[in-house]
Amino acid sequence: MNAVFDLTGRRILITGAADGIGAATARVCASLGAEILLVDLRDAASVADQIREAGGRASCRVADLGARATVERLAADVGDVDGLVANAAVCPWDDDWDDLNWDANFDRVMAVNVLGPIHLARVFLPAMIRQRWGRIVFVGSLAGRTGGLIAGPHYVASKGGVHAVVKWLARRAAPHGVLVNGVAPASVETPMMTDRPVDLARIPLARKAQPEEVAWPIAFLCSGAASYICGAVLDVNGGVHMG
Repeated sequence: MNAVFDLTGRRILITGAADGIGAATARVCASLGAEILLVDLRDAASVADQIREAGGRASCRVADLGARATVERLAADVGDVDGLVANAAVCPWDDDWDDLNWDANFDRVMAVNVLGPIHLARVFLPAMIRQRWGRIVFVGSLAGRTGGLIAGPHYVASKGGVHAVVKWLARRAAPHGVLVNGVAPASVETPMMTDRPVDLARIPLARKAQPEEVAWPIAFLCSGAASYICGAVLDVNGGVHMG
């Protein structure tokens, strides 16, 4: 029975992998046997080292995923993958849209959070289609479901877009054996959320999630155990939103 969760022989590329949900997902997927390709705007070498020290396989690249040309170079460098976890995101903590810098921040959020996953799908999906097997997981957010707890409008809009793209892409990829899904976390104990004023009383479980609590559902969606899940965005939010 455990074989359906086994990722042995799979190559999985994970973005935003230097810390938080991305790093936890890398460690979890590696523990299930996958070869991990870690990508981040910062060096993820320490995470790769942890995986290798535990007996796994991992390598890392530095890339700005908001630029299509950069993503195309990344794909040419790493080759085909079996799984793609689009986790990289930016979340500026500014919701004053009258501020002169806000428009530039909005453009950056959309470039990384929405265009980034689209660029990745463009370059890695064709090989998955050729082999008639693949898993793509987009990391959305409670913010894209409900407006979130404390996120600004640019982040909310971007994650709503991510959820919509999951469904659009899932319909087109599924006939070729490629499953596209997503997860929608709420507040997670990551560097992005450090010192953020989250009201735990609004969370039925009364705490933030640990990164691993989001990583395991992602690993599930990358595995054979999720063979009939298509176009879903799993809520991993401690009960804040029950769809």
